[in-house]
Parts: sequence; C-alpha cells; structure tokens
Amino acid sequence: MTATFINLGCRTNAAETDEVTALLAGARDVVVVNSCTVTGAADRDTRKAVARARREHPGAAVILMGCYVDAHPGDTLGADLVVPNRLKPLPDPEAVVEPPGTRRSRYVLKVQEGCDNRCTFCIVWQTRGRSLSRALPYLEARARAAAAVGYREIVLTGIDLGSYRGGLAALVRRLLEAAAPARIRLSSVDPFHVDPDLVALLEHPRFCPHLHLPLQSGSDRVLARMRRRYDLATFERAVDMARAVRPDLALTGDVMVGFPGETEADFQRTLEAIERARFMQLHVFRFSPRPRTAAARYPDRVPPELARDRSHRAIALGHRLRVEYEAGFAGRRLQVVWDRVVGDRIRGVSEHYLQVTAPAPGRRPGQLEEVVWQPDQGSPPAGGRPAEAVG
Repeated sequence: MTATFINLGCRTNAAETDEVTALLAGARDVVVVNSCTVTGAADRDTRKAVARARREHPGAAVILMGCYVDAHPGDTLGADLVVPNRLKPLPDPEAVVEPPGTRRSRYVLKVQEGCDNRCTFCIVWQTRGRSLSRALPYLEARARAAAAVGYREIVLTGIDLGSYRGGLAALVRRLLEAAAPARIRLSSVDPFHVDPDLVALLEHPRFCPHLHLPLQSGSDRVLARMRRRYDLATFERAVDMARAVRPDLALTGDVMVGFPGETEADFQRTLEAIERARFMQLHVFRFSPRPRTAAARYPDRVPPELARDRSHRAIALGHRLRVEYEAGFAGRRLQVVWDRVVGDRIRGVSEHYLQVTAPAPGRRPGQLEEVVWQPDQGSPPAGGRPAEAVG
C-alpha cells in the first residue's frame, strides 16, 4: 500500500497534512493520523481513526501526530510513532505543489502557528505553543506555486491567523500579488484583528468577501469568564466596519453554548447577537471540558440536557439566517471554484461561501467558473444550491 493520510480537525491540520504528504511522497506501508483534541468528540474521533488504521492496514506503520499527542502525553493509542507538534517536520520550500483535485481543490496555506491567548476553555494554546509566523518569502513562493499548478483559491490559515507578524492586511496584499489569478480567502480571525486596513481589502476583486469571526457568546459576562480578548461591542464594531465596505459580506462564525455559569439570560443575549450579526453560517459547539484548562475546573456546569436544548435553538436560528442570506443572491452572478464530484453533480464554493452544485460533465475540481445562482426549487441537491453557467 502507498502512504495513507487521515486528517482530523481544523484547516491548519489540513495544511500540515498536505505538507507531510509531500514529504512522504513515494513512502509505502505507512498510515499518518493527524489528530485533533479541541473537544471530547475530537478525542473520540482520534481514537477511532487510529483503531481503524490498525484494522484496515494491519501491516502498516501507524504514525500519530497533532494536538491529541500534546494534550495526552504518554497516550500513544497503540501507534508505532507519536510526533508532538514541536517535532512536526518543517516543509521543504521547494516541495512540489500537487495540482488541484488530487487531495483538495482549494489550496490551504498555513501562515502562522501557535497562540498567545489563554482562553479558559481552550487546550490548543497549550498543545501548539506560542505564536510564530512563517517568513513572507516562503509564503509568497508557495502561493505562486499553487496558482501556477491551477489552484484558483488559496485559503490562509493559522492557529491565531490575525496575529501574523507584520500585520494580516499587509500579508494578504503581498499574497494577492503573488497568487494571481487565484483569489484569497481567510480562515478564522478574531474580532479585534479586524482593522481598517483589512476591511479595505474587501474591495479587492480577488479577496473573498467572507469573514469568519468567532462570537462564542453574546454575553460580556460569559466572554470575560472565557477570557476572550474582546467584548460584544468589539465584535459588533468589526461586523459593522466590514459591512460598511461590503454590505453583502458573508459572515460565518462560532458560538459556544453551555459554558459553565451560562444563564438563560446570557443565552438570550447570544441569540440576539446572532440575529443582529446576520450570520450566513454558524458553527455551534457545546462546552466540552478539556484537560488542564481553567474552565474544566469551574463548578457551575450547565446540565447536559439544557446545553443540548440551547444548541438546537442556536442551530435553528443559524439555519433561518442562512436561508435569508441565500435568498438575496437569486439571479446573481457568482465566481465558483468547483470542489468535488458527487454522482453526476459537481459541488463548489462561491466567493461569498455559498455552496453551489451544477451538472458535472465539462467541469473539473479546481476550475473557476462564473455561474448564476438559482432560487431554491424545492429540496436542493445535497451540499449546495443549483446554478447555471454564464454565457
């Protein structure tokens, strides 16, 4: 068997898995599991992935890397080799970038590692270490190489992306030049990193009008207990600033419900903040105590059934807001990067992060095409809304 890679968790993990894939090109009888530990469910997925690797590839060496290793030192899960984050191999600047469609159709470029924040619920700052930024010449070379082999979208990612040394806006400007004709999209950015320089870039035709801003809670009291470095007013100023430049901004984000001590009034403030922000996609997480974090020691836990109910209510609100946002795009022309083929349809993502499907014949993953967004006719195909090609 050739080398097999199992990626779990965030986009930064996805970028690292791609880098290890390039380093192990030609290797055989190896399974690499790049793990996640952000929640208890992520831990369970990691344990299942290692067990599945042993079961399905009995003669292969299993390598376990990623945040699970650092969060659970000494727990190898039966892997032959465990690699903590600090010992992950550095990517070769000259490594060949595989063309789109081999693993994914949008190139994920890791620009930063680690986090200097100390959120009380988060284990990642302990597993990833302090914030470090990759050198600009290296990033320009990788972006240029990705565009040269056919990628038409490059997603910038990091553990704390907004902390990039020298400023995120300056980095984006340089990569827009290096990556032409590909467009640039950001992964998650904290609200306090949204500044006028970054917002001004939303007018650039190849900078996706999409921001992923974690809200976590609409209650300043809960945000303070989480030790987030912003309050609700800071979050809403960031949204207002961005929408003043791009009224059609695609806003996605994260919300945590059931944090210790969260009252019904706190949760209502969260629902109200979600409504005002008009998220087009919302990731809702229930609080999951992580080892060695301050919040895991908080005594005032929200009962699981109440946290579950709040999760369902937040998800329902997020779904309604997404439908409302999508309705505003009926008949609009969108630039879609086709992602993957499912049956006789191909799925893609527009610059506004709208999920689109179209007939697969004549289209390929990685291709950029202008389409017309069609109003929803009954139940849409799984994974997107129908579109028609322009011209």
